[in-house]
Amino acid sequence: MSFLIYGANGYTGKLIVELSVKKGYKPVLAGRTESKVKPLAQKYGLDYLVFSLENHDELLQNLTKFPLVLNCAGPFTRTAKPMVEACLASKTHYLDITGEIEVFELVKTYHQKALENNIILLPGVGFDVVPTDCMAKYLHTKLPDATHLELAFTSIDGSISHGTMTTVIEGLGKTGFVRENGVIVSKPTGYKGKLIDFGTIKQFAMTIPWGDISTAHHTTGIPNIETYFGGVPKFMYWSMKAQFLYNFILQTNFVKNILQNYVDKNIEGPTEHQLANGKSYIWGKVSNAKGEIIEGKLETIETYRLTAEMALIITQKMLDYQGLGGYQTPAGIFGHELILEIEGSKFF
Repeated sequence: MSFLIYGANGYTGKLIVELSVKKGYKPVLAGRTESKVKPLAQKYGLDYLVFSLENHDELLQNLTKFPLVLNCAGPFTRTAKPMVEACLASKTHYLDITGEIEVFELVKTYHQKALENNIILLPGVGFDVVPTDCMAKYLHTKLPDATHLELAFTSIDGSISHGTMTTVIEGLGKTGFVRENGVIVSKPTGYKGKLIDFGTIKQFAMTIPWGDISTAHHTTGIPNIETYFGGVPKFMYWSMKAQFLYNFILQTNFVKNILQNYVDKNIEGPTEHQLANGKSYIWGKVSNAKGEIIEGKLETIETYRLTAEMALIITQKMLDYQGLGGYQTPAGIFGHELILEIEGSKFF
């Protein structure tokens, strides 16, 4: 059966389209601008649709044709809500590649409606957050009574895409988050920092509001969760300590427009060499009330390449899926072994 890729003309969307064709799939491509979607569809001999997310009736009419939509159009804080609501009406499985806590928390609120309509809502089917979610599940199987979870990730020989940078800009000036006693609470981004041994490399890492603050709790039930990003220069970490002095400036449209203009002109994404040779590393630690501690490490492929491959792995699983509907997380529905379906992935 065919499926729909919305936002197919973005950097990650194009990777997914290219890989889909290599695997023999025939997705239908979609986006809001014909001049961007049509050439991509013609390049690969695929059908395409052009529609925005603002018109619910038009959106519903297009989704009704498909068993599944893979949403690659960020920032997902803008696109997830209209797409999910249309999927509920059209009985279309919803997948996306978000890493934004707000989106996971939003989509989770539609769980009961998804159950009633027997569809799956599964955001975060790429690097955000499959490897870290699998690490959380893996460690929880080793220490089922864990009360605290720490997760960190880093990469080497990689880069960042236009879409990711746009999401970063949208989040400038906002607070960070952790989970304490089962509740998501605000903390300054970078309020903690430490040296982490990722296995092959050791890097300084600081806390950031990664999606696992939401998803890892759903997957494992662990009530206290912190997430870290490695490879952070010390000067950046210490500058974050003073962010309360300038956050109000970063939140202004004037600053964000300047940064977005720079990104539009200069940021494209990883090169073919970086995609082929980049590596990603995940570190995790769980502890329980007895003071027992277990650490885990995971090595896998470059982040955007992983997103493309994993998004299609999960898409195929969902097209074959016969279980109950509802909101799900990647490792929650498919187990921690999911990441091992990516060649080159291994737990330590």
